[in-house]
Amino acid sequence: MRKAYGFSAAFAAAMLLLLGACMELEDLPDRGDTDTDTDTDTDTYTKYMSFDGLDMLIVVDNSISMAEEQQILATGMFSLVNAIAYPVDGSPAADDIRIAVTTTDMGLSWGGNPYEEGDGWPGTNPCSASGDNGGFQTYSSGTSIDIEEGVIECDEGASQCPMNWSCEDIGSDGVGTCQDSVGDGTYQACPSMSGAWAYMDWENTDEELAFQSACMTQRGTYGCGWEQQLQAGVAALTRSDQEVFVREDALLAIIVVSDEMDCSMENGPDIFATDDVQGTGDGPSRLNVACGNHQDFLYSPQHYVQTWRALKDDTVNGVFFAAIVGVSTGGECQGDGTEIGNCLESSAMELVEVIEEDSAGQDAVYFRPACTRDEGGTQVTKAIPAVRMVDVARRFGEYGYVYSICNADWTDGMTEIGNRITDQMAGEI
Repeated sequence: MRKAYGFSAAFAAAMLLLLGACMELEDLPDRGDTDTDTDTDTDTYTKYMSFDGLDMLIVVDNSISMAEEQQILATGMFSLVNAIAYPVDGSPAADDIRIAVTTTDMGLSWGGNPYEEGDGWPGTNPCSASGDNGGFQTYSSGTSIDIEEGVIECDEGASQCPMNWSCEDIGSDGVGTCQDSVGDGTYQACPSMSGAWAYMDWENTDEELAFQSACMTQRGTYGCGWEQQLQAGVAALTRSDQEVFVREDALLAIIVVSDEMDCSMENGPDIFATDDVQGTGDGPSRLNVACGNHQDFLYSPQHYVQTWRALKDDTVNGVFFAAIVGVSTGGECQGDGTEIGNCLESSAMELVEVIEEDSAGQDAVYFRPACTRDEGGTQVTKAIPAVRMVDVARRFGEYGYVYSICNADWTDGMTEIGNRITDQMAGEI
């Protein structure tokens, strides 16, 4: 059962009248230093707030292996948004929400610089210079997506369902699941939207928020295979044409969805110069293991914790980070940052090199997956250990969360993320 925290317009107004206060962030009691990292940095974040709204960024891997996972994400977005805006258990709902989407495609950019000839990549650059560079992604008129029936939880009012769907099989707890009233959930026409992100606020309740968000996350599979998940999350929130997205009085949530490890490059030329990239060593190509083997040329995980917290004036609970990534589906690698302390020491997260055929039928070196998923005897998900994103979530402590991308149904994970966001908005975690 989720905690009964959240914000409706009536609830917020009543509280403001009771306190005789203007609408500002509220300082909560000092809980001491909760920095959970184990290095020697000196971070001491002790300022806590409650928040009137939510600014949520979804970073979606749009590389070649992500078709099935993006399909699950489309349905999962309903569970996530509903847990925040339309909870089925009657909890107070947040009603001031912004949701933006970007991709992991940063091209071969590094250190904030677009890739240029001479930076050292051998042969022709397989990606663009800067990819989407954190740009917010929307969709065009006429877009449609598939949504799975019997997965999205709903109540009798069916406000959690796509438009014109019904809530069926309602149990004694008042909870059922969304069913397509006229079809099988395929080719659902995306609702129109304007602007660079989906939103609802106290004056403009948007019943299509979850549907719009689901449509935005369908980014295709043509993005750069050198995914820079963490750097894309920073670029999206700091570029001059989008920085207005982050509001002072709103919780900032960053959610990454990817089946690969992070390769957020601080020093491109040096990583390009390695034998792994240049192919000067003996044996099959080692291009696919370069980022894992040369992490000293990448931005540190702590860099992202500090950068995102700086956007919220170093407020300890001002940022929530979640990663739906390559970890095992059970045990010590799923949960909040205080629960996954032993994850990086587990056997599934070891960067073990294996030789497999690549898309051209040639032998190549890869890292052994942290998890896989089969459908009908066919492998549809193979996720590489997301060591750096797990590390970021661990450093955020109770404000970080990890869930395995190899789960076939993301309802539980997405609902938990939504519940934790709502509780964090209230300053209760």
